[in-house]
Amino acid sequence: MIQRSRDLISGQVTLEYFMQKMAEGWNLTAIEWVRETEDRPGSAELFHVAIDGEELPYGVQLAPDGLHLEQNPIEKTVLLMILDKIVREKRITEIASDLNTAGLKTRRGTEWTAPAVFDLLPRLVEMGPKLLNSREWQERRPAAVQPS
Repeated sequence: MIQRSRDLISGQVTLEYFMQKMAEGWNLTAIEWVRETEDRPGSAELFHVAIDGEELPYGVQLAPDGLHLEQNPIEKTVLLMILDKIVREKRITEIASDLNTAGLKTRRGTEWTAPAVFDLLPRLVEMGPKLLNSREWQERRPAAVQPS
């Protein structure tokens, strides 16, 4: 069995730190560098990471601090758009086409296809309550589903 450890370090890393970890039987496998930028977090492909080989659920990303997950605004927009199109009884092929027309790409940067949209349906069901209660959905939901 392989055990993994991720240490968050503030300040300077010392040689003693590495020596202690090695003495405890740890092997260094990666180094992650972080810096402040003017770019908005969440728009970078960097934040689409896998944890223990599993890709993060669609609609969330690793927060810049690396300690928790946060909503991915672009992916949330995609989910809201798909939800809106489903409510309007659009076909999955039409939804994929509309996403491409809007200039939205899949997580891997490719164009949307009907199977890619279909694969998101379980995630859409899982996220449904949060999406339906979101301010964005309240503003965009179709008139047909507006309460009287």
